[in-house]
Amino acid sequence: RKMAPVKVFGPAAFANVARVLVCLEEVGADYEVVDIDFMALEHKSPEHLTRNPFGQIPAFQDGDLILFESRAISKYVIHKYKMNEANLMREGNLKEATMVDI
Repeated sequence: RKMAPVKVFGPAAFANVARVLVCLEEVGADYEVVDIDFMALEHKSPEHLTRNPFGQIPAFQDGDLILFESRAISKYVIHKYKMNEANLMREGNLKEATMVDI
């Protein structure tokens, strides 16, 4: 049985959404982008506020887990899909690890 892809809520053109998408691409994860129409104020809708209580983007869903800060989402993705051949968090080098968090 194939797992459902994770969902990223928000337009890919926004920097914070793009940050998450780059991480998902880097680890080769299966994901779905769910567009949020800013002109229609969908980011302030009750449905979206359940995903992001601040009414911002992105929001992220992996099963019953919902996250809403792009850096927290990115860390989650990198840890979940951690690859032996790539240490994207730069663990083991404090300076490089700190640069990842910027």
